Amino acid sequence: MLGDAARQDALDFDAGMKYNPDYNFLLTPFVLYGLPACYLVAAISGHFLMRNAATPSWVKPAMQLYNIAQVVLCTYMAVGMWPATFPNFPNVFGIGTEYSAAGEWFILVHFLSKFMDWCDTLWMILKKKSSVQMSFLHLYHHATIGVVWGFLLSLGHGNGTAQYGAFINSVTHVIMYTHYFVTGLGINNPLKNWVTTWQITQFYSCFLHALCVLFFLPSMEVHFPRQLGWLQFCYHLTMIYLFTFQLRWVPSFLKTGDELAKEAAAAKKKRTAKAH
Repeated sequence: MLGDAARQDALDFDAGMKYNPDYNFLLTPFVLYGLPACYLVAAISGHFLMRNAATPSWVKPAMQLYNIAQVVLCTYMAVGMWPATFPNFPNVFGIGTEYSAAGEWFILVHFLSKFMDWCDTLWMILKKKSSVQMSFLHLYHHATIGVVWGFLLSLGHGNGTAQYGAFINSVTHVIMYTHYFVTGLGINNPLKNWVTTWQITQFYSCFLHALCVLFFLPSMEVHFPRQLGWLQFCYHLTMIYLFTFQLRWVPSFLKTGDELAKEAAAAKKKRTAKAH
């Protein structure tokens, strides 16, 4: 008979969701991997198609409605997953949290919300700002984060301590989309820089969560498989690197010749200034 540690680390790739099996059709390979691939193709194609098109007049009001919808949805998720996090202080990561119907439900909702997040890319394209805002980080994160959450749910482990990552991301999105809504009204947000700081802090907290599951407090976690902690560890390493060092890097093939020439001139001017 396997011991507790062996039992928790044995992954069943056909498990699916325990509490919401009727929604397992949302975890098929096409949904998990095919749709993100379609998203990338659509984002890059849309970028080029909009070069000679005008921004529709309905984009701005649609964005404001979207911001409100995001704040409402993310507040719903944050409140739903709150019991598994900070009320357990100092165990704010909810390490060792029992799996529950509520935990799986809110992570399922969080997974589905990642498809809604693709509208962020749509607005960039329609506003003709994708050559500046549609960075590698943006495309990478939007194409992969849903895969991560869907993968956990497909294994039956979108639950327990995994709620922390979904919770803190939901809180982050409440802050972000409130900021977007306020600035969309033409109001200056004096806390703008703190929004970016909060975002990077979120990634570091998730990285610390992974370290706790893997190294600092492994004996406390008896439900969530240890090897899935490596998934979070590696993913947030990429996010921290990209957010810290490649935040605004847009691949050159997304830029026009004029934009590349302006960047080159600006870089040359900067080097000249440093030389003097």
